[in-house]
Amino acid sequence: MYQRDLVIQKGVKNKVRIQFKNSDQKLLQISNTGTYVFTMFDAVNQRQLLEKTLIIVDDSFTTTTNQDQPTAGNTLTFNTTTNIAVGQSITGYGITPNSVVIGWSSGTVTLNQATTYPVTSSTTLTLGTLNKRGIGELVLTESDTINLDVSEYQYSVKYADPVWGGYVPAYSNTYYGISGTLTLKEDLRPKLQPSQEVDNFLRLIPYNGTLYSWYSGNLYAYPEFNGNNAALQTVAIYMTNFKGTVTIQGTLSNQPDSTGWYSTITTLTYDGFTGVDYFNFNGIYSYVRVFYTPATKPGDPTNDNPSYYGSLDKILYRS
Repeated sequence: MYQRDLVIQKGVKNKVRIQFKNSDQKLLQISNTGTYVFTMFDAVNQRQLLEKTLIIVDDSFTTTTNQDQPTAGNTLTFNTTTNIAVGQSITGYGITPNSVVIGWSSGTVTLNQATTYPVTSSTTLTLGTLNKRGIGELVLTESDTINLDVSEYQYSVKYADPVWGGYVPAYSNTYYGISGTLTLKEDLRPKLQPSQEVDNFLRLIPYNGTLYSWYSGNLYAYPEFNGNNAALQTVAIYMTNFKGTVTIQGTLSNQPDSTGWYSTITTLTYDGFTGVDYFNFNGIYSYVRVFYTPATKPGDPTNDNPSYYGSLDKILYRS
């Protein structure tokens, strides 16, 4: 197999065709010769990560003539023409280079050119589709690579010797190394970016008369990635026994201050909620912010009583 690094993509189906050649870079017939196994392993610890048997695409086979050619010509006879098809290449003693099958009937095969020498009976010839010769196909499913890190790995290809009963290397590079380099990439889909998280809110006095409120500050909405589309956005709210209201606001201003330029998208009301609630909305905004205003315990002059209204622990915002 010729020396070459492999590049595959993480988390998707990969099909890699491996071409087997000899040291002179001539195609090798590999059909019906045994089992070829691809192994991928970690380059540092030599830990095996996956192993796959190659699917042999090569359709080459050997067959034997059953009559002497009286003179050089373009017809040969065989006991059977099973598996022989028009377009297949043919090689062997007496066969002119670049010969292909152009017809067959009742054990007789016609070639596109005459043989170089008369081919005698019992001569073994090799036939097969030239563009498939020496090809094994490696199929990696999504699950084979989804849990692997994007990095460089090593791989090897081994052959199950039916006589000896063990494996022998089927790969060797110019320097007699029996492993190659495989690069795992993730280029087919965007990477998930982390949500913006706020767990330390700024206190605002007063907001809504004499009530205290806390706000998140300005959260950038990345409008440059949305074009003119009203992109889907989500605010996730983590609360513990929270009583009060949560207001989500948006602005088109590029430099909003703490008091103005915002419009209200929605106001949510809670009465002792524990857990995670979320709100989805569509819009084109430069910035978004979140206010929460705790409820006032009956009889209290203000809403500054955490033992009553619980807590709003954090928010996550994704645009």
